[in-house]
This record gives sequence, structure tokens and C-alpha cells, in this order.
Amino acid sequence: MKTIYTITVSALLFTFLIYCKKQLKAENIHAPKIAVVNEPSSIENIRIADNGPVVALPFDFEEYTSLCIQQSAEDCSKRYPSIAETESTDLMGKLSAQMEGTPERIFKLNSSFKNDLKVYIIFFDGDSSSQELITVMGNKVIASQSVGYAMPENQTYESFKVNEDMTVDIYEINYETLKKKNAGKYKILADGKIIKSK
Repeated sequence: MKTIYTITVSALLFTFLIYCKKQLKAENIHAPKIAVVNEPSSIENIRIADNGPVVALPFDFEEYTSLCIQQSAEDCSKRYPSIAETESTDLMGKLSAQMEGTPERIFKLNSSFKNDLKVYIIFFDGDSSSQELITVMGNKVIASQSVGYAMPENQTYESFKVNEDMTVDIYEINYETLKKKNAGKYKILADGKIIKSK
């Protein structure tokens, strides 16, 4: 008796599943489609790297400050995405011997080199603020260079711009007049070294 009951229930269930499948085909219902996002118009636009978003060059720290800190614009996270906490923790672990503190934000820049060089800007904020340029190749930190510094009590502060050709312009800017003067230039090399440039 139990066997006949089991066979009957199984047959009804099977019939029901077949009916549902035919209905889905008839109504042309399929699995959800994955939205295809158009590729950026140029390689310099934000792209997703193997482990997270990168910031397109040029990276102008004054533009970042205006857009993200002074205006809190909606476009900020699209134009200047910061790296994930796991990557940040990994990077700061590698840098623990060289620098202390918890960064406010870390940005990975879109390196123009066709190798595995990673270029980061680490942004510290507190009584004073500072920015460090870091290069990493594989698992090794290659170089670090201070590129920005601000202390509200001073008359000027230091800011920077990382250009598409992997040069870095350093500026000294007057707090009151916002007049800018060149304070130095660096170049990031394909092997990760950061050299002073003329």
C-alpha cells in the first residue's frame, strides 16, 4: 500500500514539474540575465583590476580635496575609489616597519606600466595631514615618498599631482591666496623606484 502511495505521489510531482517547465518555456522565462556594462571609452577611465578599483590618472590631490572633502560630491567614490579593507590591511602590514598609524584612505593608481607594479597613495589625517606615494612589486615594497603635507598653523601646505606619464608634481600652496609654486618633481620608474626629476 505504501509503495502505491509513493509511486502516485512521485508521478504527480513529476507531472507537476514537467507542467511548470513547459509553462516557463511557453512564457519565455529564463534565468536572469547579467547586465553587460559598456567598456569605458578609454583605458584611463576607472577599471577594475584583479583585486579592486583603481583611480584613473591624473590624480590631482587638490581636485580630490575639492570634490570629496569640501563638496562631498556624489561622483567622489566613482572618480576616487579607495581600496578594500583587506587590501589596505595587507599593504599596511608590509609597511609596518616604515610607517605607523591607520590611514584615512588608500588609493591604488592606474599605472601606465604593463607589469605587476602597484602604485598607491596613502592618506593620513589628524592634527596634520600627509600623503605617501608607495610602489609595490609582487610582495615587496619598492619605494615610498612623501608627496603631501599640511599643518593648519603653517602659512603653506604641500600638495601633488600624479600625471599619466608617471611623473609627480609637488606644489607648495599658500593657505590664504591659494597661490601655487613648484616645489619638486619625481618620476616613478617601471621597476618601482621613485627618483627626483628635473
